[in-house]
Amino acid sequence: MRYTRAGTMTALFCAMCLFAILASGTSALAQSYRLAPGDRVLVQIVQLGNLSYVGTVGTAGNIRLPYLGTHQAAGKTLDELAQEISLAVAGQQIRTSQDGVSTVIVLDEQDIFLDIETYRPVTVVGAVAAPGRLPFEPGMNVRAAIGSAGGTSTSGQRDGVQQANFRLRMAELRETEAWMAAELWRIDTLLTGKDSGAPIDGDFKVITQRLDDDDIVDLRRLVDGARDGVQRARDDNSARIALTEKRIDFLETALEQFITASEIEESRLQDVLQLSDRGLTTVNALDNAREGALNASSRLLTTQADLAAAERDLQTLEIEKQGLDADFVQTLLDERGRAEREYDEVRARIATLNRELALGALSEQEDEQTQIQILLHRQNSAGEITTEVRPSELLEPGDVVEVVLMLE
Repeated sequence: MRYTRAGTMTALFCAMCLFAILASGTSALAQSYRLAPGDRVLVQIVQLGNLSYVGTVGTAGNIRLPYLGTHQAAGKTLDELAQEISLAVAGQQIRTSQDGVSTVIVLDEQDIFLDIETYRPVTVVGAVAAPGRLPFEPGMNVRAAIGSAGGTSTSGQRDGVQQANFRLRMAELRETEAWMAAELWRIDTLLTGKDSGAPIDGDFKVITQRLDDDDIVDLRRLVDGARDGVQRARDDNSARIALTEKRIDFLETALEQFITASEIEESRLQDVLQLSDRGLTTVNALDNAREGALNASSRLLTTQADLAAAERDLQTLEIEKQGLDADFVQTLLDERGRAEREYDEVRARIATLNRELALGALSEQEDEQTQIQILLHRQNSAGEITTEVRPSELLEPGDVVEVVLMLE
């Protein structure tokens, strides 16, 4: 086993090279941008060579990274997060293995480098040809986002066919809304421990109104299947703990026996040595005594090593047991955050489409002209702020652009 320190010339050279690469590709936005749920962060650890890892900021604002643990990321810049992680893991040892050689690496404050892999997407809704989510890129403005969504659609362009298409889109959105509500109901049922066969009512009533009975049966089966999967993981973990505990008991008993046997063989060797010094025994007897003591000592050392390994396995299984439910809950919370965002987007698109349909009817009846209004919905620490913006307005990750048709 080899130990390395980040203070070596090789590590410092790698750190300088990697820093230069990351610095050249990091924009001013990445340096000043404050992270939020949905951002994906790339992390590189100098001493692990070219390996890199990606973590996603969860709905609770935390990010989980291999070797580096869980940290609060939301509201922090990359530099602030990197500094926090570096201070937290400085001096921490991590074990790696390559080509059969096990290496323990001691982390240094200068080992950790972070960059944005992907920002939260922006969303364009309203009077555009293809509403939806778009990948965010630094420098993207409102005009570019609307263009990527197919451009605006004015009331003067509507005819009977377009009205029919709008109604078809509305039907599709209504069905999507029902399925998103079903996903939220599934997650809520798993998180709260409710009976999967309980009536679906309240905010989730739309599920029974728009999905057929077979779909609802399948939905309930998904809940039961997820619970069965977690229970199987618990049972498997418990079984492995029980087997490991039995192995430890067996090794402890064997160790006691080998200790006694080693003491006996050692005592026998000493007796034979004394006889040999007085010329009262043969060389063959002395060799046999030495071989017996050596074999007993070897069995003792092997058993001690096996016992230590079994105890480490048990500790790992106990940690895994504690994390099973926590990981399951965290996965559900992440899924719920994503589902809630998508559900809100669908409902916003439905509301916008309703307004467009209403405006279309007015245009047909009154032959009035329409104007386009662009609203920007942006989240900050105080909540959501809605402002009217120009097409040249620069966007930030997570922004929602709404194109609204208005009667003059």
